[in-house]
Amino acid sequence: MVAKRYRLSILTYNNRGALQYYPDAILSVGEGGRIDEMRPVRGGVASRLKKGVKDLRGFLAIPGLIDTHCHLPQYPAVAADGLELLPWLEKHIFPVEASFKGEKVRGLARHFFEDMAAHGTTTACVFTTIWKQSTEICFEEALKAGVRVIMGKVMMDRASYDKKFGVYNPGRSRTDVSLSESEELCRKWHGRGEGRLLYAFTPRFALSCSEKLLRECATLAEKHGTYVQTHLSENRSEVREIKRLFPKAKNYTDVYRRAGMLGPKTILAHSIWLNENEHRLIASSGSVVAHCPTSNAFLGSGIMDLAHMRQAGIPVTLGSDVAAGPSLCLFEVMRQSIYLQRSAAAHNLFKTNPQPTPAKAFEMATLGGAKALGLGDKIGSLENGKDADFVVMDPSVYDTGGQPPVDAETAVSRLVYRASRHAVKASFVAGKIVGGRL
Repeated sequence: MVAKRYRLSILTYNNRGALQYYPDAILSVGEGGRIDEMRPVRGGVASRLKKGVKDLRGFLAIPGLIDTHCHLPQYPAVAADGLELLPWLEKHIFPVEASFKGEKVRGLARHFFEDMAAHGTTTACVFTTIWKQSTEICFEEALKAGVRVIMGKVMMDRASYDKKFGVYNPGRSRTDVSLSESEELCRKWHGRGEGRLLYAFTPRFALSCSEKLLRECATLAEKHGTYVQTHLSENRSEVREIKRLFPKAKNYTDVYRRAGMLGPKTILAHSIWLNENEHRLIASSGSVVAHCPTSNAFLGSGIMDLAHMRQAGIPVTLGSDVAAGPSLCLFEVMRQSIYLQRSAAAHNLFKTNPQPTPAKAFEMATLGGAKALGLGDKIGSLENGKDADFVVMDPSVYDTGGQPPVDAETAVSRLVYRASRHAVKASFVAGKIVGGRL
């Protein structure tokens, strides 16, 4: 890749946790796809800039956004309204996922990754479906698209939508087939694409998994050094059913603890209906929570006690949760997170008074997400030595009436509250354009 230099505005956190805004700066991408220079332009330096700089003054560069929870096969089912979680899954989602096979998968996967990049998301944690071949195609398309993914085949050995399993797997158990297929995919794809493609063992949630499957997922993830992703306490009906199916567990989180699934590479989506003991379990294990506010509002699932999560020391990230989340747009997710927390505060829903800010929402979608996933040394901020994953935003998103922001707080507030897909001009991964154009 040819080295490139851009002159534009920059908004980013640094690894020390400081939000930085440079109205006029140079972002230089080296031949290895890493940032080899990021510095403000000051005074007389502007007149001495070398040739070869692409002048994008007025445009804003931000780190590539990180979506820690979404479902690729569900994308055709977005905005299927009117039900809460469990009946919604049965009516709308399981039929869509069951049909996610054959050659149509390639076109849908290609569209998903293109749309993801078009929204400014450069890294995503993705659930596919129970079909191995469909998951293969999803990895192939992610490789072609150039995006980063942590992705895995959905695992369900109880209440599966595969109604013909016994016909083409005589004498084999759903558990063993799910485990063996997942491990084969992991061996083939984990670390491919110069490390852009990573594998996550993906037991859907405890309702659809046996205790053996959960235990073996944890064992395989530890064996291969990969991730685990699942759902936790999204809906109160779901939590009640967990108590029935796992009578020996103290609570929903304890189901995963008993299976050995909790740990720094485990991503727990939603995590709304938790008690104090569960917060301690998650915090002490270092597990990551994917907060999905647009999805939670859409299905009426509830509101996460985000402030208490942070007080407990739990790494909280942001997920679109398509298709319960109606859009891949993480700017919408950031806004919804703030709105729900403020509504919760107004109604005194939690003991801890949340104080959500645009800056914190932006951090969860960038550097906070990267650090939680163990990728903070590579992505999440625009700093020398990191991979050049960044998004170029149109000036209209933060320059109102010819008045550019005067500081970082103003810049991030305008970005979070005003940005949408239409403001994303181009998305880059490791210095290569993966969406839009300049």
